[in-house]
Formats: sequence, C-alpha cells, structure tokens
Amino acid sequence: MSRALGFEGCPVAGTTTELPASAPEGQFFFDATVGQWKVWDDTKTAGAAGWRLASGVVCEEIEITETDGAGTYTGSVDVPAGATIHDIIVNGVALWAASSAATLKVGDVGNDAGYYTGVNLKATDLLVGESLSFALAGGKAGAYIANSQVSPRYAAAARVVSAIVTTTGASGATGRTRVTVVYSLPRVKSAVKA
Repeated sequence: MSRALGFEGCPVAGTTTELPASAPEGQFFFDATVGQWKVWDDTKTAGAAGWRLASGVVCEEIEITETDGAGTYTGSVDVPAGATIHDIIVNGVALWAASSAATLKVGDVGNDAGYYTGVNLKATDLLVGESLSFALAGGKAGAYIANSQVSPRYAAAARVVSAIVTTTGASGATGRTRVTVVYSLPRVKSAVKA
C-alpha cells in the first residue's frame, strides 16, 4: 500500500497496482505509474463503476534523442480502453545526422506506420521548428489518416501508440524529435431511444 496520505480510508497517490478496488464517489487518486489524476465514478450508464481520468484531455510525449551509431529507437504511450485520440503531433527539434537515413513512423500494433509513415528526419519532411499533425500530415499520413479521415480515433480496447525511428549508416548525435499523443477518456452517457 502507498505511504501517501489517505482520505476516507483510501490512499490518494500511488502506483496503478495500488488503486483501491472501490472508493467513495469523487475520490481522487494520483496514479504515479502513468502520471495522471483519476477519480472514482459510481455512474452505471457507461457500464460499471470505476476509476476514470480526472482531467478532460491528457497529453503524453515521447522524446527521441539520437545517439552515435545506427539503430532503432522506440517510444510508446499507453492509451486506455475507451479513449479517443485527438491528435498525434510530431515536432522537429533538431535535424538528425545519420549518414544514410533517419526515418520515423508512428502507429500501433495493428499497423506500426498507421498514423505517419516514412518521415525523413534529416531534412525535407520535418525541419527544425516544423510539426506534423492529423490535419497537416505533410504528405506523410499513414493508412489511419487517409482520405481526410482519422480512423481509428476511438477504441474500446486499450492500445499502445509507438513512435519508431530507424537510422542507418554512420551516425551522429544531434537529432531530436518529440511525439505528443493527445487523448481523452470521457465520461460516457448513453443515448435514449424514443
């Protein structure tokens, strides 16, 4: 059990494994494993009572920093079940120096280049200070953002969004790219058929 202060017999902070099985309605808990505030929700309209994200929109960022030598860099963000991804923003912070290639793709287990594919981090596709987003994919849209639609934004199951950079050739150590995943896990209200 967490050594943090408690409220009404429940801890107010700890790891994901320390989340109590139940809590009073409105009880807050800071989940240090994922760095998010959660709140206990007794509502039954969205299924069962349980822990929900306390904030409306969550941003998690992957920082990928080039080191000497060719290789593959992988960074991931866990997106909870029932969440909607609003955007995935790729920011060019510093150009990569790999002598042959430095290429980024962003996706999930279904398609590791589903959101963005073949992004040249050395030049052309993502210069310093530039960014890609769902609305402005810079010609680097993956299969999930084809035809002016983004699919899937929502998923009933939990998923992992991964950013993968592959470098080839003798490499430098100057490149830096940030990938921000913006999502929400809203409280769901069921529609009523008249």
